[in-house]
Order: sequence, then structure tokens, then C-alpha cells
Amino acid sequence: MSESIENTRKRMHRVVADEDVPPPPVPGENVAWAASAVPSGRYGNARTTRARLRSFTERLRRPSPSLPGWSVLVLAVLAAGPTLAFEPVFGNGQGLLAAGAGAAAGLAIGTAASRWRWDLLSTLAAVAAVYLLLGGYAALPQTLANGFVPTGQTLQVLVLGVWRSWKDLLTLTPPISTYSGPAVVPWITGLLAGTLSSLITIRLGRPVAGTMPMGIMGLVAIFFGPSGQEQPAWAVAAWWAVLVGWWAWAAQRQRLRLGQDVLAGRADSAPAPAARGAGGRMRSTVYAGRRVAGALTIVAAGIAVAVPVTIALSPLPGRVVGRDLVDPPLDVRTYPSPLSAFRHYSTDLKDDALITVSDLPDGQRVRIAAMDVYDGTTFGMSVAGESASEGYIPVGTAIPGRLGTASASISVTTDKLRGPWVPVLGRPENIVFTGDAADARREGLHFDQWANTALTTSPSPQMAYTVETSFVDAATDGELENLPAASFTNSDKNLPQGLEALTAKATENADGPLATARAIEHYLSDTGFYLQENSVQSRPGVRTDRLERMLKAPELIGDDEQYAALMALMLHSKGINARVVMGAYPAEGEDGHNRGGAVKLLGADLHVWVEVEFKDGMWGVFDPTPPRDRTPQTQVPKPKTVPRPQVLQPPDPPKPPVELPPNVRDQNADANKPDGASLPWGLILGGTGLFLLLAGPVIGVIVYKALRRRRRRRAEPAAALLGSWDEVVDLAADAGIWVEAGQTRQEAAWSLSRQWSGDQDIVEPNAFDLVDAPSGPNAAVIAGWTPFEQEVPTAVAIARRADIANFAHNGATREHVNAAWKDFASLRAQVRRTVGPIQRARRALSLRSVRRNAAEARRRRKERG
Repeated sequence: MSESIENTRKRMHRVVADEDVPPPPVPGENVAWAASAVPSGRYGNARTTRARLRSFTERLRRPSPSLPGWSVLVLAVLAAGPTLAFEPVFGNGQGLLAAGAGAAAGLAIGTAASRWRWDLLSTLAAVAAVYLLLGGYAALPQTLANGFVPTGQTLQVLVLGVWRSWKDLLTLTPPISTYSGPAVVPWITGLLAGTLSSLITIRLGRPVAGTMPMGIMGLVAIFFGPSGQEQPAWAVAAWWAVLVGWWAWAAQRQRLRLGQDVLAGRADSAPAPAARGAGGRMRSTVYAGRRVAGALTIVAAGIAVAVPVTIALSPLPGRVVGRDLVDPPLDVRTYPSPLSAFRHYSTDLKDDALITVSDLPDGQRVRIAAMDVYDGTTFGMSVAGESASEGYIPVGTAIPGRLGTASASISVTTDKLRGPWVPVLGRPENIVFTGDAADARREGLHFDQWANTALTTSPSPQMAYTVETSFVDAATDGELENLPAASFTNSDKNLPQGLEALTAKATENADGPLATARAIEHYLSDTGFYLQENSVQSRPGVRTDRLERMLKAPELIGDDEQYAALMALMLHSKGINARVVMGAYPAEGEDGHNRGGAVKLLGADLHVWVEVEFKDGMWGVFDPTPPRDRTPQTQVPKPKTVPRPQVLQPPDPPKPPVELPPNVRDQNADANKPDGASLPWGLILGGTGLFLLLAGPVIGVIVYKALRRRRRRRAEPAAALLGSWDEVVDLAADAGIWVEAGQTRQEAAWSLSRQWSGDQDIVEPNAFDLVDAPSGPNAAVIAGWTPFEQEVPTAVAIARRADIANFAHNGATREHVNAAWKDFASLRAQVRRTVGPIQRARRALSLRSVRRNAAEARRRRKERG
């Protein structure tokens, strides 16, 4: 009766004050939300911070009608602008591919998550899976085996690139498509921007806010882009036109949905200029054609005014991007090759002390520089490996990753050396400069762990420093014999003619990479002659024409730099990775070993040798240069009456095995690594971090629910029985079943039992008979009452126990608690058996029950406050 009277009052109100009634809600729209559009007097006129925050939160919770399917196409068009902005810094289409693939994948994930209503954990898992599975194809194609199979390096770069790639992209000099790693930035940016844009636009129904991630993606592309790069004006204008048009359409749609405007010509609405919209606002009739024409007129007028003003004004200062604010990494290719000064050291300064070492161990060598690629003019340093984090990096004094490895402290002084090179020995841990300008040299100190060499950007002919280093036993041929050699991945240019023929001749009987390298070494050192005179036969340098004359001559004639360069090129032609190293070591003593101790290395002690890379970061050292006392016959013999055959000098006695210097790490491992592969700590730490990032929320949800059940079960008997029913409601919430407000526990339990088809467990009537309840003053209230007059489903039995605990004084005991929680465990197992493993996992990780409990807690606090 009261309900009928209330409905009559509502109808009377509509007749009396129809203009104050909000428009009818859109089909499928929450009526409660539509009513909330009317300003409430709760907050009054004072808009406090708390009121604004609450209003904003309520707006976020309001359900929004679904947007048309072509909304995703608009987002894809908006993503095209930031995608194109990533290309100039990469070149060769790499930035376009990475950013475009990321945006497309993100839009697909967001659309799927909105379509099938994925929760937060499912969406994050999908993003992480797509990032790792497709990242190799989109951002790291050079790391794929055979062009399509992801490798361990692919996973490693993707994991570490989450935080490393940003620095690499900002500090490398464009174009950077040759590097492996920086393309992770456009890939992950597009993936996140596409996912957020589609979720905000489609799922939350906020088309204007949904464009913000695309705008942020464009800002990232500009910030990490090249200096002085301006986007085409037409492209920028087109992008903004699409964005403004999308905003205008979204705003108009919002006004129509709220009833603030009425679209003229619509079948379901008529023009009503005098009507009021939601919140008492006046409605206006909208004529689509007129509004479009007006908008175009305003835009045209703005362009007509802005263009002449822009042309008349002086040019604005150039755009400042991120790389303008940081110092670029050191590019050693800007320095002359160290080989260019070898002839000067070994001839003009052959008797001058260039390097003084306080304690050089026997058989060790001092390293000056390492070169690995040939350009037709000289051997130089290639691009810093496949990873942008390699190469010469600033170190201050301590070499990264080598703390606590030094076993010796050696003082070094240099004199008359050219270039920025800092001679080192062993496996350095610290390099500490002393004397004048020590601070400047320390600030400019760079170290390349792959080459195991150092340089400073503030060099001088005289330098003094201390090297804390360690020495590792050299690898023997027995250790290298069964190891495969690393492949040569760079490309030499302008190779001399006749190189392949000489290589085939020298290695015709060689089997295996070590045998091939030794065969080339012995061929050059046994058949060649040493000569350093600046004559036609022995000019300095390793230009293509110089090596061609050497190959075409009847005899091989040259010095260290020609023989080392020739051997490295021969190994490169066989696909074996090798590098040319310039350094110094003292002459051999009578025992065949290099003299150690405190030594002064003269210009004549400088040498050039070859190092070949093998598996596990091991390097073999080869000396292809003939002995310096083997010089070619330069004088013509006098004619004699009786010609006698020329007899060659007997060959020199066989030399002892060449002492090998310490190993030097490969491009992906530390230099001079001892036997045994070390653990890839970077990959382990990166993988662990990614695992914790992905699995942390999953583990947190599982642990939270387990602790929640434990807390409820261990409470007082009455609270524990109520907690068993709360677990039933949470179980239903995680399954997507909501208990209607206003239902009693038993009504809700019967409703849940009908929806859970697998609930067939029946509780016997005498399972909860309170006839034997404890006697006392209150025992008469419930004595003799049997709550189960017939068999009931398990959920109903749990609800009845909770009702008794709630309404019957002293009606709950620990035995009742154990029985209720046993029934809940049985019910939970039965419900789990009705679905598959994927659905069980989703329910176990669902946050619906967590949100329900949080809302219930807020409601209780609100009632108390």
C-alpha cells in the first residue's frame, strides 16, 4: 500500500513540475547514475577538496554506454602520428615498425579486455605476454635465429631493455638502427599507449581522456628524437584536425546522452528548446549541418589569421629535445687508428722509453688498443658491439663488475705516446691517475671491457697512474682445440685482391678454427720477411694498395702492422672473429720468456698481434710477424765464372710455444674471464625482477585471500560462523555472481544454490540440532529447536548457522564452527569442479571479493561516522 502511495506522489510531482524532471535514462543506463546528475544539497555551495574528490570518484564509477566499433579506428589514426615521429631517430623503418606494432598490439589488447571484461591481472598478464612474445619481431629482428626464432639474447634484451633502452636511445647518435636494444622504447611505448587508450575509450567510455596516452606517446617520440628534426606541417595539422574532430564528436555525444542537446531530425527526439536537461540546464536544438559548417568556418578563420602571423613573426628558437640536455657517448671512431703511429714508434722512437712499468710479470703484455674492422685504409674500432651499453664507457676509476678481483698494484708512466690511449696490463680493476691534471684525466677515463683497453679524453704525452689489476693464466692450445670460434659479424670494406687465394693456400690442410688460425700464423711468420725501411717494398700503413703489393710480390715483406692486419683479414674471410691488438712487451730472454719486473718499454718493444675469439669468452693470441732479423735479400750477387746454385740459409731452430696472454672477455662477457662460464647475473636479476613484477600481484592476491580465510576461521565462534557465510558470498562474487541487496542470508543461499549446479551435498537434519545446547538462563530460548526440518543444500546450511550465531545468544560453539567451515570447504571444492582450470585460476585471482569487502568496510565506517 505504501509503495502505491509513493508511486502516486511521484506521478503528481511529474505533472506539477515536469520541467524539473531529468530526461529519461538511456536504455541500459544505470538509473541511479542518472538521478545523481541532479545537484545534491549534501555538499552545499562550498566545494571543498573532499567534495571535489568524491564527485570525481563518482563520475569515474558511473557506467558509460558503449562506443561504436569504429572508435578503435580513430585511435589507430591518432597513433599514426606518434608512430611516424619515432622513425627519424632510427631510420631504415625500424622505429616505424616498433612503434606501429606496439600501438596495434596495445589497441588489440585493450579491445579484447573491454569486450570480455578482463580484470586488471588478466590485462597485465596479456600485456607482458605480448611484450615478450612479439618484442623480438617488432623491436629486435637482428636477434632472431634464422630471422624468425626468438633466442636467449632476445629475451635478455627485452627484459633488461625495460630500463636500459631509454638511456641508450637518448645518448646514441642518430640514426641508431644498427644498434640492438633502443627500439624497445617505441615498442613498449606504443604497447602501453595503445592498451590504455583503448581501455579508457571503450571500457570506461571516456573518449576525450582516451586520447591522452596517444599524446604522451607523441611527446616521448619528440623528447627522444633527433635534434633539429621538425615534423611536416601538413602531418601535424592533419593529426590535430583528427584529434579536435574526435573531441568535438565526443563532446556532442556526451551532451546528447545527458539530454543537454536534442538532435534535430532524429526519429527518437524532437526539438524542444524550452526543455531542461539534467541538472536543470536548458536544452538546445542541434542542427548537425549547421554545427559542422560553423566548426569548419571557425577553423578556417583561425588558419587564415594564424598563418600570416606566424610568417610575419621571427623564427622561433629551435626545439630542445632530450639528447640536447645530455652528453653523447664517446665515439672512438673519431680518433685516428693507433696503427697509424706504429711505424713512428718502432723506428723514430725505437730507443726511447715510451712506457715504464714498475712490476711486469713474466710473459705478460701491455695493451694499448684493439681494432676489429677494416675500411680499406686502416684497421679501426667498429660500432660498440650488438648492445648499445658496450664500447668505451666512462668509469671514473673503478672498472664495473671487477670489484675485489685485483691482486697487484702496478705503477705505469708514459712518455711521447700519441692519442688518448691509456696502456693497461692484466685485467684492471682500478686506474688511478697521479700528478698534474689527474682529475681531468680521471673524469675523461673510459674503458672497453670487450677490448680490455682504456683511454682518456684529456690525454698528454706524459701520464702517470697506478693500475690495480689481476693476471690469469693464458689459455693453451689444448683448451682451445675443441672450442668453436665466434663468428665474424662485422663487414670489412675494400679488401685487397689475392687475399682469398692466399688464405686457401695457407689453410688447405687445416681442420678446425684453431688449426686454421695456427696455419695462417705459421705461414706468414715462416715465409715472410721483416722490413721497416720506408721503401717501395715496405711502406707503412695497411691501405688496400699496400696490402695488394705485398700479396703480389714474390716475397711477403712488411712489419707488425701489415702481417697482423693480413692475418685478421684472412680469418675474417673464413668467418672467424679476430681483432688486431697493439701493445708492448720486452724482448725474450735466453730462456725464451719475456723478461719481467721493473721494465722500460722502448719504441722497439712495441708490437702488433692478433687475437681470435673462441666460445665461452676465451681468446687465443697469435703472432704472425716474422722475426725481425729475417730481412729480404736486397743486394744483387756479383757474377762469377762458374755459377753456383744459391743455397738458402738453414731455417732457424724451432721456437718454443708462444706464451699466450690473459684471456679477454668477449662482447657479451667480462674481459680475461678465467676458465668456466660465469653466471649471467644481469639476465638472472632482470628475469627475477620481471617475475616479481608479474607474479607479485598474483601472489599478493592469493596470500591475501588465504589470510582472510584464516582470520575469519580463527575468530570467536559467533564471528567465525558469520565469517563462513562471508566466504560463501566472496566465493560467489569471485565467480561473477552478486548477492542482491536486501536479501536475507537464507534467501541468498537458496539463490546461489540454484546457480551452482554442482552443489549436491546435503546436510543431514540432525547435523545442527540444538536440542543438546548448553543449559542456562538463556537455554530455554533455543532449547528444542531443530533448524533443519529437511535436507538442505550446503550453502543454506552455512547461512542458517550464521543466522543462529547472529540472533541466538550463546548459540554458537567451536563444534558448530568446525562443521560450518567443513561445509564451506566441501562447497568450494564442488564449485571449483564445475569449471575448467582457466576459470578456476581467474576466480582465484579475481579482485571482486576484495572490492566487495572494501566497499562493505567503507559503508560500516560511514554508518559509524
